Amino acid sequence: MQAADPLVPIYLSTSTIAGRIAAERQASTLVAGVFYAPLDYVSCVRRTLRVIRPALLIVLETEIWPHLYHETKQSGAALALVNSRISARTWPHYKRLRWFFKPSLQLPGTVLVQTAADRERYLFLGVPAAKLDVLGNLKYDTSLLKPEHGLPSFGAEHIWIAASTVGPNERGSLSRHTVDEDDIVIRAFQALAHDFPRLLLILAPRQPARFEQVAQKLQRAGVNFLCRTQLQERPSLTLQLPGVLLLDTIGELAAAYPLAHVAFVGGSIAPRGGHNILEPASAGVPVIVGPHMQNFEAIAQDFLAACAIRQIQGGEELLPTVRDLLLHRPVAEQLGRQARQLVEQQRGASERIAARLWPLFHSASLRTRHNFIARCILGPLALLWREGGALKRRRYLRYAASVPPVAVPVVSIGGITVGGSGKTPFTTYLADRLHAAGYAPAILTRGYRRRSPARDLVFPPGAKVPAAFTGDEAQIFLRRAISPIGIGANRYETAQILRFQFPSTDVLLLDDGFQHARLNHDLDIVLIDGLDPFGGEEVVPLGRLREPLTALSRAHAFVVTRADNDLRYRAISARLREYNQNAPIFRTRLIARHWRNYKTGALSQNLGVRRVAAFCGLGNPQSFWSTLESLGLEIVFRWAFEDHHSYKAVELQRIGHQARVHGAEILVTTEKDRINCPNHFENAITPLDLAWLEIQLELEEEDRFFALLEPVLRRRAVA
Repeated sequence: MQAADPLVPIYLSTSTIAGRIAAERQASTLVAGVFYAPLDYVSCVRRTLRVIRPALLIVLETEIWPHLYHETKQSGAALALVNSRISARTWPHYKRLRWFFKPSLQLPGTVLVQTAADRERYLFLGVPAAKLDVLGNLKYDTSLLKPEHGLPSFGAEHIWIAASTVGPNERGSLSRHTVDEDDIVIRAFQALAHDFPRLLLILAPRQPARFEQVAQKLQRAGVNFLCRTQLQERPSLTLQLPGVLLLDTIGELAAAYPLAHVAFVGGSIAPRGGHNILEPASAGVPVIVGPHMQNFEAIAQDFLAACAIRQIQGGEELLPTVRDLLLHRPVAEQLGRQARQLVEQQRGASERIAARLWPLFHSASLRTRHNFIARCILGPLALLWREGGALKRRRYLRYAASVPPVAVPVVSIGGITVGGSGKTPFTTYLADRLHAAGYAPAILTRGYRRRSPARDLVFPPGAKVPAAFTGDEAQIFLRRAISPIGIGANRYETAQILRFQFPSTDVLLLDDGFQHARLNHDLDIVLIDGLDPFGGEEVVPLGRLREPLTALSRAHAFVVTRADNDLRYRAISARLREYNQNAPIFRTRLIARHWRNYKTGALSQNLGVRRVAAFCGLGNPQSFWSTLESLGLEIVFRWAFEDHHSYKAVELQRIGHQARVHGAEILVTTEKDRINCPNHFENAITPLDLAWLEIQLELEEEDRFFALLEPVLRRRAVA
C-alpha cells in the first residue's frame, strides 16, 4: 500500500509490549506512527480516531471489538477485516455467541478471509455474502521480507533451532497443562550432543519473561550456553560446542532460520495452538511441529497435504525426529525444498488484499464525532444555520423574481462547503477560456473581508488597487488582468453597475454563487473538494456544510477538484449521484506552474532547496501541504491560519523564527496568502526568503464541458 501511494500515512497499533517492540524495529520505516490499540471503551476509541482521523481501519485476524467497529463507522471511515479466520477450536464459542457478534460483523465494508471454511463461518455469524471473499493467507507473504542475520554459528556442523517454545500454563494456552517444551528440547539436545559433537542449538522461548528462567534451566542441566544479549555486549565471546545459544532478544528469530538444518516450532507440543511455521519454511528449513496447530490450522493442513512438514504426536517423538533429519541430509533438504515451494505458490495475498482496500479508503467521507456536551451546544446552532439559510434563500428568490433579469447569461461557480474548494482558480480558468473563445466575460465576487466603505466596486482588468479594498480573491482576479471585476454583497446591483460601465460584457461569472439567490443563475456549477467532499456530512458548526447535501439537486454540473486518484474520483461521483442523477461530473487537476520569489519577483520551476517552512490561510490547508509533498519538498514546519487570514508583521516574525529553529531553508505560501501579507515585511523573516506557488488548472473533458456551456450562452444571446 505504501508503494502504491507513499503520501498516504499508515499507522500501526499493537496490543502487547512485545508487539510494540517488534513493530518499532521492523515497521518504523513503513509507517507514520506506532501506538497501543485503545481499550474498547467509547471514550478511548473516539479520542484515538479523533487524533489520527483514519480514512480506513484495517483489522487483522480475529479482532472483534464492538465499540471500535461502531465508532469507526460513525466517524465516516471505512472498515475492513483482513486475513480473517476462526479456528475450529474457537468456532463453538463463536457459534454460541452469534447474537453478540452479528451486529458488529455487519459493519465492515469488506471481510477478506483465509479459507473457504472461514468464509462459511463468517457468513453464519452474520457477515453479508456480498462483503465476503477468500483471498488467501497474508502470512505467506511475510517470507518476502529477507532479514539479514547477524548470529554467529561458532563453526557448527549441525544447527537446530527450537523456536517459540512455551512453558507450563503459559498465557494463551488452550487449557491448563504441565508440558514444558524447554525441558523437552534441552533433554533432546543432551541426547543429540553425543551423536553430533559440533551441534549448535538456538533456543528461542516465546515469552521474554521466561528468558531468565530458561537460562537457569540450561545452567542446572550443565549445558554449554551463551545468551544473545551477552554476545551483543561482548562480540568476542565464543561458545564451546555442542552448545546452546539462548535467543533472549525480540525480532531476531526470522534472521536465524537461514542458518538452520532443522527447526522445531513450539507451542505445538504444549496445547498452545502452535506458532508461525512460514518463516522457517520460506528459508527452506525442514520444520517439525507437534499435534496442536489450531492457531495455524489452514496453513498446517496445506503443509501436511504437500508433505512439506513433519508432525509429531508428543514430546517423546521430538528426539528421534530431529536425529533422523540431521542424519539424513538429503531427506531434510527435500523436505525444506517442498516447504519453500509451497510458500512461493501461496504468495500474493498482500497484493490482492491491497487492491481490494484502496476503493474502501477512497470512499471514506470523514465527519467529526462530537461529544454529548458539544452536540448539545452546537446542535441548536446548526439548526439555526440550516433554517436561517433556507429562510434567507426564500427571501432572495422573491427579490430575484421582483427585479428585471440581467440581459446576459449568468454562470455561477460555487460550493456546498465552507472554505476552499478551488473556486477562485476555476473562475480564473473559465474567464480565460471564455475570453480566448471571443466572449467578454466579467467576474462578480463579494470581496470577502475587504475594507472599503463603498457598497459596490467595479474595476477594469489589471487595475492597481490595494488588496485591503478588494479582498484577496478579487485581487487575484485583478492581477490576472482577464476581465472586469465587480465587488459587492448584492451581486444583482453590482452586475447592473458593471454592465453600465462595461457594456460589451456578454457573460457574468458569479464567484462563490451557489447560495447567492438575488441574481438568477443560468448555469450552476458546483465545485466539490476531493479532500473533504461532503463537509463532515453536517452543516456549520457541526460540520462544514453550508447547506444540507440535498441542495446538490440544484446543480447543473459538478466539478471535482483535488481528486487525482481515479478511485477517489469514482467514489465521490457515485455519492453525488445519490443527490443528483442528471448533472454531468467533471474533474480538474491543479498543476504547480512556477514559484515566484518575493524579493526579486523572479519565476522558477523549482525552489532549488528541499527543506521548507510553509504557512497558509485556506479553507482546507491540507490541499497545500499535499501539493508541497507531491513536489518532493520536506515540510519541516507548517502553520495553518483561518481562511482569508490577514497577516501581521509580528506573525510573520514568529513564523520566520520557527522556520529557522526547524532548519528550513526558505518560507513558502500560496498566492492568496502572499496578497494577505503586509507590504515590506522582509525584515520580519530575515534572513529567510519567501516564495509563493502559482498554480494552473486543467479541466478533463474540456470539450464536453464547453458543449454544456455553449447552449446557455447562445440561448441568452439570442434572447
